[in-house]
Amino acid sequence: MTENSLNRRSALLMAAGAMTTLIFPTLGFAKSLVSKTKAGVAIKGHDTTAYFQKGSHGKGSKTHVVEWEGAKWRFASAEEAALFKTNPAAYTPQFCGFCTRAMSFGSKVHSNPKVWRIYKDKLYLFAAPKGGKFFDKGQDKMIEKAQANWDNL
Repeated sequence: MTENSLNRRSALLMAAGAMTTLIFPTLGFAKSLVSKTKAGVAIKGHDTTAYFQKGSHGKGSKTHVVEWEGAKWRFASAEEAALFKTNPAAYTPQFCGFCTRAMSFGSKVHSNPKVWRIYKDKLYLFAAPKGGKFFDKGQDKMIEKAQANWDNL
């Protein structure tokens, strides 16, 4: 190969690398970071407003659905769906429904919506009761670690 063809080849490789850098972050942003089923239903169909309004978990209805952040959020009533629409961030579980404890270790694990805690007006979900028990022993520390890992996704 000549020096000229090496320069052209290097330039093409650099251009391809630059295009890859520009394209793939865009594709990554488009991908939802919400814990959802294969059907696209967030937090396994549980009504996220119920944790705050009723102090318990409960399934939402297929007739009261709000699409937000690439997922279908189900609600028990039209009123709860409207409540969510007014301020989704207030009702969305932290880490978009992934297990808080697993996230504190840097892992994205789907949660069990029946294992939850509200702490400082925020909803946290866990994959298993063990996660909630560990959370109870040191909420702030677990949240700090989980948030740092979440921010790096």
